Amino acid sequence: MTIAHVQEQTARPRGRRLLPWAGYAAFWTGAGLFFALAEWQRYMHYGGLHPWEPFLWELSGSLSAGLLAVAIYRWNEWLLNRGSPPSTIVAGHLAGVVAYALAHCALMFGSRWAVYALVHVEYQPGTLLSILGYEGAKDTVTYMLVLLLSMGWRAFLREQRQAAEVERLNAHLAQARLERLQEQVQPHFLFNTLNLVSSVMHEDVERADRILAELADLLRQSMSAAKVAEHTLAQELRWVEPFLSIMRQRFGERLRARIAVSEAAGRCIVPTLLLMAPVENAVKHGVARSTAGAEVEVVAEVVDGRLCIDVIDTGDAPVEPHAGGTGLANARARLAALQGDAAGITLQREDGRTRVRVTLPARAQGAA
Repeated sequence: MTIAHVQEQTARPRGRRLLPWAGYAAFWTGAGLFFALAEWQRYMHYGGLHPWEPFLWELSGSLSAGLLAVAIYRWNEWLLNRGSPPSTIVAGHLAGVVAYALAHCALMFGSRWAVYALVHVEYQPGTLLSILGYEGAKDTVTYMLVLLLSMGWRAFLREQRQAAEVERLNAHLAQARLERLQEQVQPHFLFNTLNLVSSVMHEDVERADRILAELADLLRQSMSAAKVAEHTLAQELRWVEPFLSIMRQRFGERLRARIAVSEAAGRCIVPTLLLMAPVENAVKHGVARSTAGAEVEVVAEVVDGRLCIDVIDTGDAPVEPHAGGTGLANARARLAALQGDAAGITLQREDGRTRVRVTLPARAQGAA
């Protein structure tokens, strides 16, 4: 579960709200036409005088059944939502079968008599007892089928609601984890930077003063960034560049920095302060542990719909020191909270260069 998706809106346009009901009406109409065509063939084979009669019979039966099926569903919901004991529910459905049979016969035969009266054709369906006996058996079966479908639909909706609730809770949990991890990032960065300031103070007070001034400015920007979980890579570089400037005050010519970010990559969304840990590691392990210094590069581009960010240093430190510590661990955890398995951080050493690669889906600012 990730939190990088937009909250679904619950309000739907009127046309979309009516679409399920249109499909429901089409189903019952289609069922009536299907049986009407079958009955029409038999009717004409035996010399029927009015070809429209099979359509009236079957459509009046199916459409009235469709109308009353909604009542069966609501009746079942009412019985279950009251928390009634099983005996009460069974008794309620027995009464429902009787009510459905009577209502269905009334609607079906009432509409037929009305049509026959309009076209001045005599209609003799039989006695009341024969009608109730014949139709009652079919109506009992219909009621049970609709009831089973209602129970299945109720179970489906309950499962959907539970899944939505689990998703909502997971999103809140992921957000809480993200905020907790982000709180850990800033003290971690501050601790490491103040250690560097402490070492400089004994060598050059003016340089330490410049570092503290830049640090204060960086922290002000960092506090603003902490108000959001994500921003563009271009905005992220606003924190990387001052950090590298502070490190240059410490290492002088031993630190050579280069940033090469494509325009498309700069517009992509990344977690706030995502690059601070990789850049800190590059300086700490690549530059600080190399007597000749090292070059630190931040390179980013969009490749096949994915944002690839490389933080490279040319220091001679092995991979193990880079991999340790809380910085990269927190960066990995934040990416997992935001993007799940779609994002990741890898670390490798090749050709005298240590490369930390961050990959995540390329999602431009303002994109849905």
